[in-house]
Amino acid sequence: MRRDKSILIAGLLASVGLAAASYLIGLGWVASLSILLASAVLVRGGTYLYFERSQAFKVFEDFRSEKIFHDCIACGACCRLRVNLGKDDAERILTYAKGKRLNDVVIERSRSRYWLKRNSGRCYFLTYSGETPRCQIYHIRPVACRLYPLIPVGDRLKADPLCPGFNKEKGQTFKRYLRTQDVGAYIKKVMGKI
Repeated sequence: MRRDKSILIAGLLASVGLAAASYLIGLGWVASLSILLASAVLVRGGTYLYFERSQAFKVFEDFRSEKIFHDCIACGACCRLRVNLGKDDAERILTYAKGKRLNDVVIERSRSRYWLKRNSGRCYFLTYSGETPRCQIYHIRPVACRLYPLIPVGDRLKADPLCPGFNKEKGQTFKRYLRTQDVGAYIKKVMGKI
């Protein structure tokens, strides 16, 4: 289980314990329920701020400045994220699906936004070879998949601080990673020069 989920679950269980203790010492059910809700919101907000903001931008800066490297271990964690698609990505994947005569819906749409369809919390195109995750569309994978563990946030990038591929010993530098993933045009177009 990812560290952020473990911390979130532990925090929520502690919130329940705190609420139960407050009830047992005589604060009443209204105060106990208020304590439960407030502490649950604080736990969720704190976990989000720490992992999705503070750590995400710190890990990105460490990667960019070559304090850490990235060496993909093919764990498939990235295939459990919701993948936003650009229009070019969506058209390429729909053409692929039509060529393979897939009758399933492979892309979800809401107004002008597109996402890869997910089944049971994972990408529709994720398969396994034994226990090793494999992408059926790796050769045409979307920009968001090529970028991972980097994640676009407006005109900035952050990194998934929980990606197990980050380490201090071996792997690709930030610049090499961007070159090998063929995302240079995207980076220049959307984010300017990094």
